Amino acid sequence: MPQNPDPQNTNLDALVVGTGFAGIYALHTLLQDGLRVQAIDKARDVGGTWYWNRYPGALSDTWSYLYRYSFDEALLRAYPAANRYSTQPEVLAYLRHVVARYDLRRHMRFETVMEGAEWDDATKRWRVRCRDIGKKQEGKEEEEKEVVHYTYTVRYLVTALGLLTEPVLPDIPGLKEGTFRGQVVHTAAWDPTTALAGKRAGVIGVGSSGVQVVTAIADSVASLHVFIRRPQYSVPANDRPLTAADRAAINAAYPALWADVRASHLGMGFPESSRKFMAVSPADRERILETLWREGNGLQFLFGGFSDLTTDPVANEEVCRFLRRKIRGVVHDPQKAAVLMPREPFARRPLSDAGYYEKFNRDHVHAVDVMTHPITKVEAQGIRTADGTLYELDTIVVATGFDALDGSYARVEIRGRNPAETLTERWRRTASECYLGCAVSGFPNLLIVSGPMAAFSNVPPLTETNVDFLRDLIRRAEEISRQSGRQCEIEATHEAESWWTDHCDITARKTLFAQAPSWMFGANVPGKRPASRLYFGGLGPFRAKLAEIKARGFLGFEEPLGTGEPLRSHL
Repeated sequence: MPQNPDPQNTNLDALVVGTGFAGIYALHTLLQDGLRVQAIDKARDVGGTWYWNRYPGALSDTWSYLYRYSFDEALLRAYPAANRYSTQPEVLAYLRHVVARYDLRRHMRFETVMEGAEWDDATKRWRVRCRDIGKKQEGKEEEEKEVVHYTYTVRYLVTALGLLTEPVLPDIPGLKEGTFRGQVVHTAAWDPTTALAGKRAGVIGVGSSGVQVVTAIADSVASLHVFIRRPQYSVPANDRPLTAADRAAINAAYPALWADVRASHLGMGFPESSRKFMAVSPADRERILETLWREGNGLQFLFGGFSDLTTDPVANEEVCRFLRRKIRGVVHDPQKAAVLMPREPFARRPLSDAGYYEKFNRDHVHAVDVMTHPITKVEAQGIRTADGTLYELDTIVVATGFDALDGSYARVEIRGRNPAETLTERWRRTASECYLGCAVSGFPNLLIVSGPMAAFSNVPPLTETNVDFLRDLIRRAEEISRQSGRQCEIEATHEAESWWTDHCDITARKTLFAQAPSWMFGANVPGKRPASRLYFGGLGPFRAKLAEIKARGFLGFEEPLGTGEPLRSHL
């Protein structure tokens, strides 16, 4: 593996922070345009979320042949897809393959943390403070190398820190203090050396990560206690191998498939129904739901059969009744079924599983209701709940998710024109105002990939959409700079970011997503101001808005790059 680039070569056109899906594509795209670019990452290799989330059962819930980049048609057709879904190791291997194919590793520096960045208004440059955190050997408890600090000076700071990368650790007495004598591991920072076979395991949380890890480890542990505060609906993933005939058909259909993906709302590859739930008979509704249960996944179940399950509470409740019947039909023990039974609308990020509910039919797998009896503390022997019960454990798996979208920025100090306020402080004050998920007023030439208020959709097509738009912004800025002889600044107007944030909030509140406490609204982070941090209007409409904004002279951006005109309501 090539060594890290020379840290002394720090005067660049652009610095990309992060080497997941977004960072890899941003680096490749800017290099293609002839810019001097490096990418940094605190991890020891590429992958982003897929590097850190190595927990058992980690799996994408998007079809494998669409959970990849579309810009390289030959690679799209040639790269293998063994099953309908890709496991974490398979996604990581794919990203490493892309990096090798385009010789990107020599432009990457790993085990490097961005500690902060300050905009220098005199030189029109970002000064990005970094720290080398590398150790001598992976997996060894050895003394760290001598800490090296250095500063990049760049014209464009491109942050690709990821949507789901900053773990949330619940505020349970004894958990952070190291009281527990066994091992504590978070799914979002998984230690690959963790051995669970034959252990008494406890899992806190049943979001996507929790459901996947419970399903994966249930058969091998001595006992498994799953601590459930808010049970969620999960639909069978219905994974299966892709045959040679399947793949031939997919390859032949790729142009049409990707055209449909880019024009769709979710970009997941399945047809999105325009049929309203109450517009068909009860018998037909039941038949459609049964088909989706047998053939789809969580996302397809929510969006593939009917168009109004996220907006019509009556239709949503009918679907919830169907799902509750399924849970009761699978889980034999009535007490376990009661703990697993969701009581809220089907309005969180839909989950998929590979036999999650079936695992609770095993005698050694237990569902613990911590809504009725909350966890009071973590003790040396295990977890104690409010009814006085001590659950003795060897390993505690924390699957409590992420401080999503803006949370990954909380660990760095990014200061723009106003040095008294960091980006995190600004976002805490404004509920993460961000124009088009990519730009913030007062922070010129800070270009965010898939930041707050980007579209809720399949990650790869969203990533390509966002990076391509940032590329167009930089191309326009470079053209203006050549003409004027001065660095052109890319900066959203305050009016634009406020309008877009309000538009995202209004769009979200038309859906039932706004009624369910979830990471999409920051409800899982104590003290965080609840607000929509995604655009729920759909990928296709999001792409249309970006195209119109570009066609109208980059409306919403400050002059000279943009027109400086106020936004029109029809946008």
